[in-house]
Amino acid sequence: MCAQALIGSIGPVVVFVGGFIGLQLAPSEALATLPVACMIVGIALFMLPVVNLLKHVGRKKGFLMAVSWGILNSLITAYSIYLANFWLFCLSILMYGFLIAAVQQFRFAAMESVSAEKSGQAVSILLLAGLIAAFVGPEIAFIGRNWFETEYLGSFVGVALLLLVSTVFILKYEPTEIKTSQQKNAGRPLKEITKQPVFLAAIVSATVGFSVMSFVMTATPISMHVHSGFDLAETKWVIQSHIIAMYLPSFFTGKLIARLGQHRVLYLGLLAFLVCILIGFAGRHYVHYWGALVLLGIGWNFMFVTATSILPSCYKDEERFKVQGFNDMVMFSCQAIASLSAGWVIKVLGWDAMLALCLPLLLITFFIILNWRRSGTVQAVN
Repeated sequence: MCAQALIGSIGPVVVFVGGFIGLQLAPSEALATLPVACMIVGIALFMLPVVNLLKHVGRKKGFLMAVSWGILNSLITAYSIYLANFWLFCLSILMYGFLIAAVQQFRFAAMESVSAEKSGQAVSILLLAGLIAAFVGPEIAFIGRNWFETEYLGSFVGVALLLLVSTVFILKYEPTEIKTSQQKNAGRPLKEITKQPVFLAAIVSATVGFSVMSFVMTATPISMHVHSGFDLAETKWVIQSHIIAMYLPSFFTGKLIARLGQHRVLYLGLLAFLVCILIGFAGRHYVHYWGALVLLGIGWNFMFVTATSILPSCYKDEERFKVQGFNDMVMFSCQAIASLSAGWVIKVLGWDAMLALCLPLLLITFFIILNWRRSGTVQAVN
């Protein structure tokens, strides 16, 4: 949890200043959000290789290798800003994907350390680290931007320092050994696993949750600061409020799942997204941006935590790396597409059209969850 709080600062830093650095360095305004999108693309590209690495070298060693790379990459990112090289900056942000893909496996490590009925609470507790990252990330970016003569160079030097401290906590991590089948096969074929209604509900809920959240969040700093004229401090607080809203519900999301059931919490997540979109349609004053982004964060939390808690019921122990890797690859690939398209959509189609594009995704997810509930397949197969 402590390590994730420090490593998790990468995302808020890139989201907060990536678009502004992009505006300074990019050859076209339409490419301003490309660095933010590159981070998500990097996660998708590295997800399966990272999962395979963790499977072969063990989670602890793999996590340490990933953080070591992250420290080096932060210095490369700072150097790219010094050179004012937009494409090197984008490449370095993409290479953060290796570390962030590894950190995404923290939640599975947490779930495996507790009984199945407490998996939702384990994920919720772990995600509370995001509250710290919500403050630390933007603050280190804001303060560090003036550490050196080149603006924002110090922001990523600050990230390198945070990652260095995170290694102290990872060294304290003790992996939980999972007894898997002694058979030589790797369990059921992935094609068979993906046909389960419960798997579809889990992967679609997480994927749509991440995609809608990333799509709107990536475009917000540009819409607020560039198009609507809000200053940097106001934009920073909206992004911080959004990230807080992503993780603050984790205090009670696990208990909500236990009390209301997984499907009802997923419906609450969809409802939060819908209200977010309606607030966005209502206007572009500060209160509209703030309210929409807060609900966007809450919706993501409900969708992601619940979908993660559902996923273990789709696979046997010997299938866990295969299914976890596939789930995250699909989730972050779709999120990458959403991030990549956000800059173009906000420039060409505008804020309202961007929000409207999210509505069909919410409707599709609703019916997939409904189909899962009607199928009655809610028990784990382990």
